[in-house]
Amino acid sequence: MHRLMPFRNLATLWLAILLCAPASSSARADDIYRVLTWKMAPYAMVDEQGKLTGFEVEIARALCDTMGIRCEITALQFPEVLDLLDRNAADFAVASILKTPERMKKYLFTDRHKRSSSSYIGRAGEWTPGAAPDLAGKRVSVTRGSKQYDYLTAKNPGCTVVIYDDQAEALRAVLDGLVDLALAPTAVTVHLLTSAEGEALEVVGDPLTESGLGGESAIALPLGREELRDRVNMALRAILADGRYDAISSRFLPFRMY
Repeated sequence: MHRLMPFRNLATLWLAILLCAPASSSARADDIYRVLTWKMAPYAMVDEQGKLTGFEVEIARALCDTMGIRCEITALQFPEVLDLLDRNAADFAVASILKTPERMKKYLFTDRHKRSSSSYIGRAGEWTPGAAPDLAGKRVSVTRGSKQYDYLTAKNPGCTVVIYDDQAEALRAVLDGLVDLALAPTAVTVHLLTSAEGEALEVVGDPLTESGLGGESAIALPLGREELRDRVNMALRAILADGRYDAISSRFLPFRMY
């Protein structure tokens, strides 16, 4: 007589079947999936050994390992990430993409992989502690295609918006005196403040979440990739449950963002 499989083992087997199922009927075992990340510390950066690493790079690796697929992970500037998704030239992107109603019309999204907010950063000693900055007449840098870009160009709060394709250059502009402030994801500004050059800077005002400046960031896929989206979701739940997500987070982030 056959014994019934314990429920826990059955659930584990079912999860493995879902994760290892091919992304489509035409997929081959040797397919290489193209995965994009945002080229900005602490999300994606090159370490001292020349290896690509960072919070979202390692999350992407963990997802690929869990799904049992081979992935080529590429770090790009944010506008390039969105462009490749628009052209269906990537399989998925772990790139701090806020899940907004507008973007949900263009991409498929998984469950969230982190929460986000935005912060202004300026030169230390030039701003009233704890007070929101008065932007009238100021020059503020943002990254093209970002929600910070959308916010400042739509609200037009009396400032001059200076647009960069590279988030690092947008932040460097504050240090170089080219702009008064930068508006960027909070985790990016905090990471910069912990560096040697960040000693000359400070966060100005409180973190912002209104008008698309914060919310849930999720993994984005081109439209029509529902089956792969479901597999990525299953893998994401697995790394959250087994502790790998928190282990990666603690390596790169000053606080838990999930």
